[in-house]
Amino acid sequence: MILYLTERAEVVDHYEDKLIRTVSTSFKLPKVLRLFQTHKLSHNVKFTRMNVFYRDQFQCQYCSTRLPVNELTFDHVIPVSQNGGTNWDNVVTCCKPCNTHKGSKTLKVAGMKLLKTPKKPRWSPELCLRLLEDDPVEWWNFFPEKIAS
Repeated sequence: MILYLTERAEVVDHYEDKLIRTVSTSFKLPKVLRLFQTHKLSHNVKFTRMNVFYRDQFQCQYCSTRLPVNELTFDHVIPVSQNGGTNWDNVVTCCKPCNTHKGSKTLKVAGMKLLKTPKKPRWSPELCLRLLEDDPVEWWNFFPEKIAS
């Protein structure tokens, strides 16, 4: 509402039956706002465990299993014991069984392959919009490739 009232956004769609009331007026509750200006994001994406999970879409980069955060870990592609760094280019999301199997071995010695080469994302993973099934259908209209059948 602040974005709308300060004229930094316009209402694209609103709820017909939900109102926001003030002392002197009332507004229909917006469902969708369109910003007049884009927000410039820094390309300096912070290296964190959660951002690695977001980058890899919560998927083990060895066996492709998708898991909840509490069942994930991360793995150094080149082991720390072999001078592998803890950075975007050497760390991947990993399930516990694959991490145990690989241990401190190289991919070749462990007989494992990566789904994709790790690299620093050009976007900020923690700002990803994740729509839920019970979100308004109008939100899904802006992401047609994400609509579930």
